[in-house]
Amino acid sequence: MFATDMARVATLRGLEVTAASHKDLDITDSEQVGRAFDNLRPNYVIHTVGLLTDTCELQPEEGYKVHTWATGCIARHCQRVGATLVHLSTCGVFGDQRKLYSEYDPVTLKTEYARSKYLAELAANSHCERTYNIRPGWLFGGAPSHRKNFVFQRFLEAKAKPVVKSASDKFGSPTYTVDLAHKILELLDTGEYGLYHVSNAGGGSRYDYLKCIVKAFGLDTEVEPVDSSFFPRPASTPDSEMLDNRNIKFLGLDTLGGWEEALEGYVSGLRLELGL
Repeated sequence: MFATDMARVATLRGLEVTAASHKDLDITDSEQVGRAFDNLRPNYVIHTVGLLTDTCELQPEEGYKVHTWATGCIARHCQRVGATLVHLSTCGVFGDQRKLYSEYDPVTLKTEYARSKYLAELAANSHCERTYNIRPGWLFGGAPSHRKNFVFQRFLEAKAKPVVKSASDKFGSPTYTVDLAHKILELLDTGEYGLYHVSNAGGGSRYDYLKCIVKAFGLDTEVEPVDSSFFPRPASTPDSEMLDNRNIKFLGLDTLGGWEEALEGYVSGLRLELGL
């Protein structure tokens, strides 16, 4: 979802974009990456590839290959051809204290996913001196056709049921992919490489998130708060993935607006698109 919106926003800004799919490029094959970079000679590389959290817990070797090893491959070739690397990391590297985590809070790494992504941040920094590591919030956006479109999938669920359940003990900062794309382009203009948390302002629980989705679609579905143990999964994810965008503020840039307003705007566009 983010890659699609990032490519669209960058194209609208007048940038020439090559959006490679897995069929076009195996990022775990360093030779393939090198040949692609030699052909394209990119100025900027936006590295958005990622596996699901539970996939990494069940298949940790694959997680380290796709996240950590591949990021190192990309970073080495970015350094070689003089490209700037933007590596999309994760908000899932923290713990269970209910707070907004800044770039200066120590990581906890409760899952194999978080560990592989954090090590990918280190690999990016080690191999490319022009690196932005971006930790986004819970991403929403893209088209209804995207299989992991959380907002649209929750709309379908709420439309089909009188009551839906959602975890009230897992917290994050929902973040609109289009807002994130614009902020990344703004960061690229600064040349101030480093680690940045980028999320829409504020935070809430999964329950709060789903209530906002249901309200934005104008549904009467009841949202029932439950404990996250109601949804058993292989990975023991952090209780809080809420972000404080401290380095954005230190750089003098505006932080993104509130997540509720961003979500309402996204849903408004979806409703027009779907004729709802």
